[in-house]
Amino acid sequence: MFKRLFDFFGEFSKDLWILAFGWFVSALGFAASIPFISIYFHSELGLSTTEIGVFFAVIAIVRSLFQVVGGELSDRISRRKMLIHSQGIRVITFIFLGLAIQYHWGFWAIGIIFTFNSIVGAVFMPTVNALVADILPSKKRLEGYAVSRSAGNLGWAAGPALGGFLAAKSYAFLFYLSGGITLLSVFIFWLFLVVPEVGKIQERFRFSDLIAVKNDTNLARHAVLIFFLYLVIAQLIAPMSIYTVEMVGLSESQLGMLFTVNGLMVVFMQIPITRLLARFRFTSQLAWGALLHFIGYAMFGIFIGFEYFVLCMIIISLGEVFLSPPSLTLTSRLAPEGRIGRYMGVHGFFVTAGWSLGPLYGGVILDHFGQTPVVAWMIISSLALLSGLGYMIFGKILPLKYNTRE
Repeated sequence: MFKRLFDFFGEFSKDLWILAFGWFVSALGFAASIPFISIYFHSELGLSTTEIGVFFAVIAIVRSLFQVVGGELSDRISRRKMLIHSQGIRVITFIFLGLAIQYHWGFWAIGIIFTFNSIVGAVFMPTVNALVADILPSKKRLEGYAVSRSAGNLGWAAGPALGGFLAAKSYAFLFYLSGGITLLSVFIFWLFLVVPEVGKIQERFRFSDLIAVKNDTNLARHAVLIFFLYLVIAQLIAPMSIYTVEMVGLSESQLGMLFTVNGLMVVFMQIPITRLLARFRFTSQLAWGALLHFIGYAMFGIFIGFEYFVLCMIIISLGEVFLSPPSLTLTSRLAPEGRIGRYMGVHGFFVTAGWSLGPLYGGVILDHFGQTPVVAWMIISSLALLSGLGYMIFGKILPLKYNTRE
């Protein structure tokens, strides 16, 4: 077993492991505070779930656009420098969020600072995803994205558990902690990360470059289906948190434990399951992952109680394990030479739009059907089922050269 583990670690360059470690630290800092912002808005500032959903919808517009801008920029300037500078700016925004909460600056101040935090985070994601493709040959990208996703989810596993423990003491301290942890990721990328030089786009920038999806019907299909799926996945951040704590009565520590289950599941299962499923088409893996999300979120309305919610989270987490590596690998396969950053930006645009509009989608449904959880969560989860069926159809028309690892 140890020999197989050692051989697996040796399959990838040290630069991928450094990138993954920096991603872990970044996710740890993010997850220690951000999952609790919706609870702060609801319990301390008195916002409804719909109002919180509207806030995240506004964030969606801004963050999604900057995902595309970040991807485009990463094809034109140093990706390593973009990581360092974006994380450095994020440190400052976390500190100001802590100050805003500690000194009661109010919703508008917190909202503006949070939006700026989201902008720099949006620039970070397509850049780091493009770097994985830069570091690895095409046939190793599926496992490479599994490694990087496992690292990020290890941060997600530890962050909410830490945040759930500290949230009862001080919401402000959560954001100071996030700033300190994020600063560590800056030093990791600055001191240790070495990335290969890749050809940069020299042509003049045009705003039409930001909507590359219009020129590639396969990318357009993938983008729309992943958007519908992430509208459901996004329930993890705000609606699910509010539902379990404010409506059902779980404690914040129990909510933190649910997030920890999610993170640990992905950490320990992402790599082995990705390797196990590697022979299947990317669209098939995405369809199976969508189906598991439908089942997991629908069960939130059927079964009430912490132990049942743990089961729901296990099913949802298994669905996550199926999704991210094939989704990113498919995007990199569709990208023409020199356009991986752009395609990652487009992919990130639709993922982030789903992540950010999802709380509005779920919040409105919970506000209107919260008294009948079965109905509410069936409606919420139905888009995952629609996405899964779409990927099954997409897989029948997508050429195999894009849809398999070989």
